Amino acid sequence: FDDEVWRKKYVTDYEEEQYNTNDTMGRFGIAILSKYPIVQIRTHQYQRYKRKTIRNAIACLVSLPNNELLWVVNTHLGCHFIGKEQHEQAKQLVGFVDSLGGKPKTTCGVMLCGDFNSPPILPSIRIIRQSGMRDVWHQSFANRKGLLQIGGTFPSNARVLGMPSCFRKLIRLDYIFLLEKSGKEIVCKCVHVQDGSYNCSLASDHLPVHAVFFVGSSR
Repeated sequence: FDDEVWRKKYVTDYEEEQYNTNDTMGRFGIAILSKYPIVQIRTHQYQRYKRKTIRNAIACLVSLPNNELLWVVNTHLGCHFIGKEQHEQAKQLVGFVDSLGGKPKTTCGVMLCGDFNSPPILPSIRIIRQSGMRDVWHQSFANRKGLLQIGGTFPSNARVLGMPSCFRKLIRLDYIFLLEKSGKEIVCKCVHVQDGSYNCSLASDHLPVHAVFFVGSSR
């Protein structure tokens, strides 16, 4: 992921001043890495909320070993305290996911993931769920067995934020959603918050979510 190439290729409608607003420490962005071939890429830039940082989403159509095609969407929503920015972006995100094409017989569905900066109670998450996408945290085999975990991902290190350690992983802000578009079921075998090393909390103020999936047989 070369953010200079990314900027030149995808951020075409904004001048440098707009691109770097609220970004005094350098450039940042989102990316999708895949061990399987990426056959198509689409991007969406959210309408700017007031004068806050411009946010976007990227979608990659991935060719799986079983000749199925899966859209993988990654996004990073805004960080408005009461969720107004995230609410507006979530409505655009649902439209973007709906616009992803592909023949139903070969495109098995959409996997949506990212930092939504939204606890589960906010309208932004409700909009995504109401669109038909299912939250894999609640659908995983582990949680079906009755393991009650909130899936907290923030903060990864409470002390960095000047908070007691008991506030670590207090809030769930990062999600993986699935939307099936064909007769084949996309199954989440397991999902958990990755928290096994010092690097997890060093790399970000959020902890990563790790999940394993497989495409099931036709229903």
